[in-house]
Amino acid sequence: MKAVRLLTHAFAENFMKVGRTTMEYAKNRLRMLLGAAVVLSAGQIAMASPDAGPDKASTADPSAAMQVPPGYTGIGPVEQGSVLFDNIPAKSRKFLQKNCDGHAIVKCEKQFASGDYEISLADGIDMEFDAKGNMTEIEAPDGYSLSPQLLRAVVPGKLYRLLEHNGFEQSVEAVHRDRAGYRLAISDPVFDTVCYDSSGVLTLVVDK
Repeated sequence: MKAVRLLTHAFAENFMKVGRTTMEYAKNRLRMLLGAAVVLSAGQIAMASPDAGPDKASTADPSAAMQVPPGYTGIGPVEQGSVLFDNIPAKSRKFLQKNCDGHAIVKCEKQFASGDYEISLADGIDMEFDAKGNMTEIEAPDGYSLSPQLLRAVVPGKLYRLLEHNGFEQSVEAVHRDRAGYRLAISDPVFDTVCYDSSGVLTLVVDK
């Protein structure tokens, strides 16, 4: 009986030790879990705060987006953008309505730096006008020439008569106009470019 009592006492003592160890372990785990929960909650509150660093931009005034120019990509300033036909200079509109009536405009863009306008028609003709509405360049699509009617509207009458006299009125592919005069790209077996001053005097001939 004494041996049984000793065995029982030893078992009870060991059980109490195991129980105390288990309780301490459980308390420690609970403290760790509660601590993690507090840290996680603090992080979520900080992220939800309107003053949080990375997300602060998301709470910015939405009207700020309206101040960004159309077409802005975030890399440098906007260089050009589409405009309505009614917004180009009146002189340009009159020229297009008179000489290109029936030809749909497929592109109408403004160069913001220079104020120039680029116009493209459905038939492939490209034009450029300055800020005052004066034509500075016109080009037919590849493999084609400007029609005599359109060419007559682009160059002065004296110059057109010279082109007609030399048989160039149906072979002009492009016309570029600047202060020096007119530079014409010619579709011709011999000549490539002919230049005239503003009064229509021949100043340069470039052969192929």
